[in-house]
Amino acid sequence: MYNFFKQANSQLRLFAIIYMVFGLILCFFNKTILTMSARVIGGVLLAYGVYELYVYFMKRQTVSSVPLFTGVPCALIGGFMIFSPESLVAILPVLAGIILVLNSVMQMQKAFLLKDHGFENWIWTFIVSLVTLVVGVIILLRPIQTLAFILQLVGVCLIIEGVIMLINEHEVNKYIQ
Repeated sequence: MYNFFKQANSQLRLFAIIYMVFGLILCFFNKTILTMSARVIGGVLLAYGVYELYVYFMKRQTVSSVPLFTGVPCALIGGFMIFSPESLVAILPVLAGIILVLNSVMQMQKAFLLKDHGFENWIWTFIVSLVTLVVGVIILLRPIQTLAFILQLVGVCLIIEGVIMLINEHEVNKYIQ
């Protein structure tokens, strides 16, 4: 049992350090990471799209037009993501804001339906929908800043999680010995 905990502790320490390193990276290099990620995903999409177009035009193994209809969009989106990742980074928070605003409106409707049917706790659904609406509007008004803040928040959470993992490991080691 001691060997099991010893091996688990070394893996735990490694994961804690990885969490803290990635947390620091997210805190300080968040825009660079987003653009690099967009370029990598774009490269994969472009390669897949080119392969599908190669299968459709050069190999001619099938009469199906599926490779054409998957290859062209993948190649176009992949090229867009490689050559203009900043545009994609700007579009994603706007889409998230729109989704949050639409979701909050639907939740408000649900709250009013609950009220009409006599449920006493309808107000909590309404309050949550109002908070969601405010967050969605803030994201729509300041998409890039909000995205950077969210990434920094995730980075801080990773750092805290890494520290907690190390503290927990220390406490477990005290009881093992």
